[in-house]
Amino acid sequence: MSKWDLSLFYPSIEAWDEGLKEMPEYINKLAGFKGKLGNFDDFLSFYKIEEEATHLLYRLYGFIHLNSDLNLKDNVKSSKNQQLMLMLSDLGQKTSYVSPELIAIGEEKVMSFIEKDDFLKTYKFPMQKLFFQQKHVLSDDQESIMANFGPIRSIPSSLYQGLAIVDAVDQEVEFKDGSKKKITSSNYRSIISQTKDAEDRQKVFEAAFKRYKDNKTTFAATYNLVLQQLAANYKSRGYNSALEAALFRNNIPVEVYKNLMDAAYENTEGIKRYLNIRKKYLNLEKHRTYDRFLDLVTDDTKYTFEDSRNIFFESISHLDPVFVERQKEAVKDGFVDAFPGDGKRTGAYSSGFYGFHPYILLNHDDTLDALFTLAHEAGHSAHTLFSNEHQPMATADYTIFVAEIASTFNEHNLLDYLVSKATTKEQKIALLQKAIDGIMGTFFRQTLFATYEYKANELVEKGMPVTEQSLSKIMIDLYKHFYDIDITEENGKEYVWAYIPHLFHTPFYVYQYATSFSASLKIYADVKAQKPEAMEKYLGLLKSGGSDYPVNQAKKAGADLTNKETFMAVIKRFNELVTELEKTLEA
Repeated sequence: MSKWDLSLFYPSIEAWDEGLKEMPEYINKLAGFKGKLGNFDDFLSFYKIEEEATHLLYRLYGFIHLNSDLNLKDNVKSSKNQQLMLMLSDLGQKTSYVSPELIAIGEEKVMSFIEKDDFLKTYKFPMQKLFFQQKHVLSDDQESIMANFGPIRSIPSSLYQGLAIVDAVDQEVEFKDGSKKKITSSNYRSIISQTKDAEDRQKVFEAAFKRYKDNKTTFAATYNLVLQQLAANYKSRGYNSALEAALFRNNIPVEVYKNLMDAAYENTEGIKRYLNIRKKYLNLEKHRTYDRFLDLVTDDTKYTFEDSRNIFFESISHLDPVFVERQKEAVKDGFVDAFPGDGKRTGAYSSGFYGFHPYILLNHDDTLDALFTLAHEAGHSAHTLFSNEHQPMATADYTIFVAEIASTFNEHNLLDYLVSKATTKEQKIALLQKAIDGIMGTFFRQTLFATYEYKANELVEKGMPVTEQSLSKIMIDLYKHFYDIDITEENGKEYVWAYIPHLFHTPFYVYQYATSFSASLKIYADVKAQKPEAMEKYLGLLKSGGSDYPVNQAKKAGADLTNKETFMAVIKRFNELVTELEKTLEA
């Protein structure tokens, strides 16, 4: 079955409505502990009731969020989703007293409470994090004011979703052969990668980017709202920058972000060499950004969803049995929605909630990329299963910083498996391209976008205007430096900042694709080389959930991200692959 079974949350929307009615009582109960947390019994009761409320929230959010993503045009579910968001905001406002009150009580007394009860001991690390962050926690009244802005925080994300998906009109393209196709966010990459004529490719690209070009002013205003919210938060809480505020919560040194940016920015020669190889081999007058989807060799192999699942299972069969079992459990029937649909959210994700099996959203199109996406998302869901099995609710939720380690580990392993099965020169070329494009997309491209975010936030921090022109200027300069491509020659590409949803939904997220890729490459290399305890250390990371700071978790698993050499190893691997591709093409 390639559809979700969401009845594990609620059997119907009517049952969900009844569940929603339970939330106000929980909110009022939790609000009633204000001023009482210095008493041990009240402290214990608060956290027990909070866990009950959180479980209900996961159930409510899981059902309505996943249902909404199946059809973003469903106004009824969209409205109910907004209802829940307002209730979440109310909960946040009425419990905003908690952190200031705990800080006022003091670390010594709070930690003494933690040691008195086995249930409370599960909160030891979260409390340690709270007191680590205490200099950025405001007074009770100030936190209450900040919480009042809760509903506003989701507005940029909602505006973006409306502009880019819900209200966007998909453009139809007529190709030279007379055929016509409607270009959507879901099928854009698949169609352009299969379009061999340069003029037709340009048409497909322009159709896909028309919504961003036509609405550039509104997209810029929406992104400015994101930046202004980040600025208001870091200034109010006493951070030095929006970046520091984003990283501080998980104790990630700013140097990790800057080392990543520097490593990529200073080592772009391999990228340009690869693009020149592609230009020559594909006989292109110029290598446009949308030419990156072109395959160097023709591979008509179709990977159906079932084929992809079976190939993935074969690829992991040599690994630890418990690891294999969780990966298979991640993609079992009822927990994967595999195919595109009208109004369905684009892309792919794994959505996990403590106490519930994680769900995977795909838009499977039978390509090699779709096979890798399945392996990637299975890694996320297996990570959730491991974490939920070995961690209590208080520490089960892992950071996105380590999340992508689990997913890209699967990709490294799948690639090696497919290379081992390659029997022709064409297959080897296709897989070398896949490996190179993987590093291009996950390491270099995401670091480019991370650098864009850094520079865009600098505009606000320096009091400079945020407009479509200033945002595009950053992208134009970065594309020229990284790829030696002038994107102003492409009709609409300078608005690629509006094309990336993460920039609007989850600021300072994309850099973690690159850091996690770097960490997973190191961990996978250790497992592949059968280094002592390498697999055991990796399983330890998957099981550790959010019980430690992410840089520490990666280091324990064998990847030190405070060392620039971890990033340089990825660049070295990239350059070696480009050289190997060049030799194979010339053979």
